[in-house]
Amino acid sequence: MKKINRFLTIRQRTDQYDCCYTFLPTGDIFTFTQGGILINQFRGNAKDGSLNNIYLRIYHEQGHSSYPLLGIRSASTLSYGSNCLQYRGRAEDIEYTVTFRPVSECWFWDITLSGNGQTVDIIYGQDISIAPENNVYTNEFYVSQYLDHSVYRGENGYVVCSRQNMPAEGRFPYLQQGVIGARATHYSTDGMQFFGLSSKETGIPAALAGDLADLNLQYEFAYTGLQTDRFCVTGTRTLSFYGCFRASHPGAVAEAEYQDAIMAAYRTPLCSDVPMQALAPVTIKNVFGCPVSSASFSAEEIDALFPMRKLEEQKENVLLSFFTGDHAHVVTKDKELLAERPHGTIIITPPDPCVIDNALISSTQYMYGIFNSHVVTGNTDLHKLLSTPRGSLNLLKNSGQRLYIRLDGAYRLLNLPGLFEMGMNYSRWYYKLKDDMLLITAYTAADAADLILDVKSQKGTPYDFILTSQLVMGNNEYSSDITCTPISQGLRFTLDSAVYPGLHYDMTLPDCSFTASDDRIFFEDGAPFDETFLTLSIDASSSFGVIIRGYLGEDEDERAAAYAFAQEKRSCLDHYGRLMNHFHLTPASAWKQADILNETVWWYTHNAMIHFAMPHGLEQPGGAAWGTRDICQGPIELFLTTQHYELVRAILLNIFSHQDYETREWPQWFMFDRYSINPGECHGDVIFWPLKCAADYLEASGDASLLEAQIPYDGGIETSALLSHIGLALSNIRESRMIGDTGLITYAGGDWDDTLQPAKEDLKQRLVSTWTVALAYQTFCALSRSLRAAAEKISAPSAGQHALDLSAQCDALASSVKNAFESILIRDDVIAGFLDCGDTYTYMLHPWDKVTGIRYRLLAMTRSIIAELASPKQAAHNADIIQKQLKCPDGVRLMDRPANYNGGVSRLFRRAEQAANVGREISLQYTHAHIRYIEAMAKLGDAREAWDCLFPINPILIQDSVPNAHLRQSNLYFSSSDGAYPDRYSYTEDFHLLRSGEIGVKGGWRLYSSGPGIYIRQVIQNILGIRLTQDTLLLDPVLPPEADGLQSCYDCFGRTITFRFHTGSENAPGQRVRIVDDGRELTAQTTHNPYRPGGAVLSRNALETCSGTLDIYIK
Repeated sequence: MKKINRFLTIRQRTDQYDCCYTFLPTGDIFTFTQGGILINQFRGNAKDGSLNNIYLRIYHEQGHSSYPLLGIRSASTLSYGSNCLQYRGRAEDIEYTVTFRPVSECWFWDITLSGNGQTVDIIYGQDISIAPENNVYTNEFYVSQYLDHSVYRGENGYVVCSRQNMPAEGRFPYLQQGVIGARATHYSTDGMQFFGLSSKETGIPAALAGDLADLNLQYEFAYTGLQTDRFCVTGTRTLSFYGCFRASHPGAVAEAEYQDAIMAAYRTPLCSDVPMQALAPVTIKNVFGCPVSSASFSAEEIDALFPMRKLEEQKENVLLSFFTGDHAHVVTKDKELLAERPHGTIIITPPDPCVIDNALISSTQYMYGIFNSHVVTGNTDLHKLLSTPRGSLNLLKNSGQRLYIRLDGAYRLLNLPGLFEMGMNYSRWYYKLKDDMLLITAYTAADAADLILDVKSQKGTPYDFILTSQLVMGNNEYSSDITCTPISQGLRFTLDSAVYPGLHYDMTLPDCSFTASDDRIFFEDGAPFDETFLTLSIDASSSFGVIIRGYLGEDEDERAAAYAFAQEKRSCLDHYGRLMNHFHLTPASAWKQADILNETVWWYTHNAMIHFAMPHGLEQPGGAAWGTRDICQGPIELFLTTQHYELVRAILLNIFSHQDYETREWPQWFMFDRYSINPGECHGDVIFWPLKCAADYLEASGDASLLEAQIPYDGGIETSALLSHIGLALSNIRESRMIGDTGLITYAGGDWDDTLQPAKEDLKQRLVSTWTVALAYQTFCALSRSLRAAAEKISAPSAGQHALDLSAQCDALASSVKNAFESILIRDDVIAGFLDCGDTYTYMLHPWDKVTGIRYRLLAMTRSIIAELASPKQAAHNADIIQKQLKCPDGVRLMDRPANYNGGVSRLFRRAEQAANVGREISLQYTHAHIRYIEAMAKLGDAREAWDCLFPINPILIQDSVPNAHLRQSNLYFSSSDGAYPDRYSYTEDFHLLRSGEIGVKGGWRLYSSGPGIYIRQVIQNILGIRLTQDTLLLDPVLPPEADGLQSCYDCFGRTITFRFHTGSENAPGQRVRIVDDGRELTAQTTHNPYRPGGAVLSRNALETCSGTLDIYIK
């Protein structure tokens, strides 16, 4: 199966540049590149065309009509020469010619109109990325976030100048777009403005209905729109849109430059000696109609389908979404058309809770008719069978797996359903048809890497279908030819992999006849453009099924199991129920917040398992690796909370095997399967996380044998005991990370906030992050305790002594760090964010800061409390600062103001000063950090604050907690809450609107984060206070008064226990928590907490012999 290879190419090559403009034979743009930089963003296809176009709008008394002039969507004929493309056609009574011609590093779309007095204007639209090709194909959203647009007004109206602030080999690519021969009177900079949410259903740019927005929106879909003034076409009128590319623009953009060069290129005549070839028109067969969306379901129809609903979300009496009794989440089409981020989910084979399992299959599914995409077994980057959707508006409809249905003689692509249902291992689409309903279900098997698609007519009506699949077999679409062989009832696709020899997928259609082809079936001439676009035609069928089976190697046994959806759904629910220890809250009376937490724990367990077992997300489809700090937080914290010690041990052995023997550190991330891929660098905090996790595991499990496990270093060299790995890391900290004998620790490559990576090399050694210092202190203390306890259990005496020696080293390091914290890092009782250890100490992100203007940093404060590094007085004071200076309606922010932004040029920090978009960490409410704030409040015993702060970051019914929140998907974790500012400058000027709630906030990227696992831990361990070790139960609840009578079911040591909480109880002096079993008070020890009275520790034996219901009385 040959990848797409029919192109029209115009190439310009000199010593200074190599420009290649590649079009499809339809005249649609495929790629514009220069020296490895992709200038456009989306590669078009012959069926859907390209996202760029030029629209002629003709005005009448009753309004106007719009006509695309380029590509498959137009009525143009096409001629091709080696130096130009020419489109000709007629729109109503206007004849037009559009000539594309590149000159030097510019290109022009020369337009000639011939008419007899019509009033028109022209709208030009172009998607852009100006970034390395692989970066764009990895994540177009991320690339757009760093594109800085500057808009200027000149002689010909608006000019849009775009600079890529994320450097590409030290360069900052630049693109300028404008018009010559007319005035650009309106503009837009993002595809969300140009196409609008309505395009998810209509496919038509919303901008064609009126004027462009005249707003510089820096969002995630970089798209330049320019609109001319209206003019009268009498006789002939000419004008041109242009693009001017430069390989690098080192400084901030301050004006529309290069005007003389642009005009010189514009005046360069087109060489008339180049022969032009008239191309045969590419025509889509008349049997293919426009996509079809379902009508909305009525209230009565929804009642019949889902009689039991909860947590209903409504807007103006219209039902938008709800949850069901078996934890499914259902969304209506009405909500999808209001949501900026499309509703979608990822389903995977339920992972084994005891081992790290790569033999899983995964699929990403979207409400708007993407039934499967990004289908992989094992590595989520390198093993793709099906492609990943591009963009968020479903504009190009060739990605993933989709379905055409023949209605009234025409094949129609299924687009938006009336209802979309998501479960733990499935998605389901409900389409209302004329006198019928089509039900489409995609699900994974519960115990095999099998993915099933079921299509069924409710009334048993036979239809003709065409199932399309954009095949990849590697990393990205269009990257290679595909090996396909027929098998019984289907096809086999094989990946040429030296790492996983024999990796293949079988796609079968049991008991169903089909005809396999490619995209040629869409075109009148019957010639293919892309043979890797698989089409399966199924005639006269009322139901059919497709099974995709993933095999990591040729030695795997072939599977032939048939599946029933209800059984696989039930098995998967049982699996997740066991995984979360059958957690369930039952309030004394109706309490919506308890219901929210019940559904959240189910869905965040689902989210956490994807992050752990098959790392990727919706907006971040690239993954496949464990971030060292990420795996050490969400997954390990979740599995320690749920007592999955065997799995934690396996994770730790994997992590420690990726320690570099020479540097003695861990990489920022690493692939945890057979691929030996990592970036070879890390941030300054990374070295502490594996050490902390080893300590946490030893304390929870009591498994000292971990320290004696023999494991290699990265690359398989030099095997030694894990205890020696710990010793090597500690030696590195002592020798290369401590600043003299001060007890301060260098910032190195950065800390948890990735946006604050130092822009200059010398800052890595001079700067100190108080957050990293607090993390180090917490690590040293925990490691000292756990090694000391483990020394008694280690079989080899020498190893036991080694553990004691390392414990003593940790004690010394902890003491040194604590002294530095108390004597240097706090001034006026405020914990500094950073300290610059130059000739003198310079405090940054502190009220004394004269460098950034930022006075407070959340991370340093919360981690100092969590680590018990701050004194009670310091903790209380800094908690008060957080609540007064950093807290907003949608959560606490990382700093009290954003970092400086000046056109994307870095002075102190990298991404914080480069990102043009107000999102992710840049908007400063990063959900992960807010969860750590909850942990700090629980540590302090502030029950009201800890409980209330669970909900502003919870997506379920979020507008109840955050009135200024925009609608968002309710069943997936979102990584940030982003202020709805158009650009960085308005953000800085109007930052105060976040505190007052006078500006909207939007949900950030979804699912791919350690946050879900950390959130579950806060709910169970730090709010409900249920903490388990190998032989004890600690009960240390921090609950508000309204939780009185709340019951929590949870599996402890293999049996389900009901904890019934009673708040405001009269306990004995000094006794904050009292435990009663069937009227009998149980003997318990009180734990130490430097900030408040501690909880109660119960022996495992007491728990195993209790009645099964414990009353917990909280003072």
